[in-house]
Amino acid sequence: MSLTTPEEELMLTKIRFVSIRTKLMVIISALVLLSLFFLITTTLNLFQKDLRNMVTLNSGNNARMMSDKIDAEINHRLESLRLLDAGRGKNPALADRYFTDTGDFLAIAWFSEDNGQFEREKILYREPKLVHAKITADEIEKALYLPAMELAMASQGKTTIRALGRTKTGAWLLAGARYEGQKGRGVVAAVMRSDTLAALFSTFKSRGSTTSLYRAFLTDAQHRLVADSETEKSVVGTDLNKHPVVAYMAAQKVGKNGVRRYELDGVHELGAFQKLSTAEATILTTVNEDIALEGVRRARTRALLIALLIIAIAVLFIYFFSKTISEPIKRLATGTKKIREGNYDIKLDPSTHDEIGDLTTDFNAMAKGLEEREKLKGAFGKFVNEEIAERVLSGRLALGGESKEVTIFFSDIRSFTSISEKLTPLEVVGFLNEYLTLMVGIVRKKGGTVDKFIGDAIMALFGAPLSTPNDPVNAVETALMMREGLKKYNVGRGSRAKPIIKIGMGINTGPVLAGQIGSEDRLEYTVIGDAVNLASRLEGLNKVFGTDILISETTHALVKDKFHCVPMRKVKVKGKQSEQKVFAVLGFAGDPKAPKNLKELHKLVDMYPGKKIKY
Repeated sequence: MSLTTPEEELMLTKIRFVSIRTKLMVIISALVLLSLFFLITTTLNLFQKDLRNMVTLNSGNNARMMSDKIDAEINHRLESLRLLDAGRGKNPALADRYFTDTGDFLAIAWFSEDNGQFEREKILYREPKLVHAKITADEIEKALYLPAMELAMASQGKTTIRALGRTKTGAWLLAGARYEGQKGRGVVAAVMRSDTLAALFSTFKSRGSTTSLYRAFLTDAQHRLVADSETEKSVVGTDLNKHPVVAYMAAQKVGKNGVRRYELDGVHELGAFQKLSTAEATILTTVNEDIALEGVRRARTRALLIALLIIAIAVLFIYFFSKTISEPIKRLATGTKKIREGNYDIKLDPSTHDEIGDLTTDFNAMAKGLEEREKLKGAFGKFVNEEIAERVLSGRLALGGESKEVTIFFSDIRSFTSISEKLTPLEVVGFLNEYLTLMVGIVRKKGGTVDKFIGDAIMALFGAPLSTPNDPVNAVETALMMREGLKKYNVGRGSRAKPIIKIGMGINTGPVLAGQIGSEDRLEYTVIGDAVNLASRLEGLNKVFGTDILISETTHALVKDKFHCVPMRKVKVKGKQSEQKVFAVLGFAGDPKAPKNLKELHKLVDMYPGKKIKY
């Protein structure tokens, strides 16, 4: 029972008919492709992992670097405010001059506490700056008051930074400081343009690219946007509490910094935060992971192109290399087919010096050996039966014998001695070869085996070495065909050099010992036994009865339904104690052309009894 489906069988059949060259190209190309795929994938994944770790590390470092810079800038400006506040009582004009000369602030205001209420003590601003910023003095005062109150309520020494929102032209931020004065608590506050600190973010621009690699944000204590490295995209005062990095920072109960990978609007980014040491502000840095890992994509594309190039080169190499294997194998296959057809005269030239070359050399030796064996077989078959020769050469015919039921056939030329006396030896040999060729061809045509030639006599076997159910019938048909063949052979004969030929034939069926008989130096395949002797005696009895074909009672019992036979009188033959009943074969049963009786047979074969005998 087959374990494969018809579809699988069809696929296997297609695979079997695929050439070796194609199989080599497919297998080796697949191995190269898989190896390259595994190598490239593994290498790029490791590279991508290392690059992501490096970008993550840089994000944290950039956040810390920016926080240090912003801390320094805010502290510098707060220190200026502190100095101005400390010196304004001694030199009131100092604050006015500093405010006039520097562009750090749009406005500066002092507030002092009086019975728990903060009142504006003084506010400085210059009209040109406000006009340029399109900010009114009332807006300045309202913007400074609330943050100042918040600063005053904070703990001692605390500073803060806060986004105040947009005005007509943009946003500003507030920087303030709380301190202890001699007459109670006081607060100094200042308004500064957001782009003053945003200018510090210019270092985040990616060199060599039109796209920013990193983006930096400065947020106040309420996580509102104070400054952005991409000012054209930012809106100062925007609430960033829902930003993934801010949410991650809020979830961290402790810690001033951290890094997180997140997805925002379908884009994977890496974000880092770093809290400032002053002003309750925070620096956020983000980087687009696709942009950061763009080098990996370029490397993957290059690797793919290189892999395709390698595959193309490998396919070409395999194509030409496979020819050194497939072409010799094709020649070997063609040579094998020719040998199978019987053409042994073939020689292949080894095209390589490897195992294929050795196989080609061995193939030539095999072809030569088979040619010699075939010649030996042909020559051997001329001396012994071809079937026996084939079995001997193949080792299927062992020394010794076996008991078989065989039909034995004998034929002999009548008056051969007197015929040969009238011919030269050369004419005798030529005549016999011509006659025997005709008779042996008939024996072989009916499946018989010529056992031996005994001068002009032929001994043939039907049933040895191979047996068939029709051996007795085939033997009798052979005798009748010899009768017809001899009749045609005698046409035109009758001279001294070509005398008329008459033969007698005897057939018997019985058990014999069949096998190779002889010495170790010379063997002969034959049969021995009483059945052989009786067949020989029957052939000789044709002279007594004037017949040409006599068969034994045993053979007659096996063929009587197919042939018209007439019984002869019982005769005593040499080697037999009892008399033997024999039959003359007239022809095929029902054949109108066959002799109907012995008289017609005598006339047909032109042979008559030597003595008047009773049938």
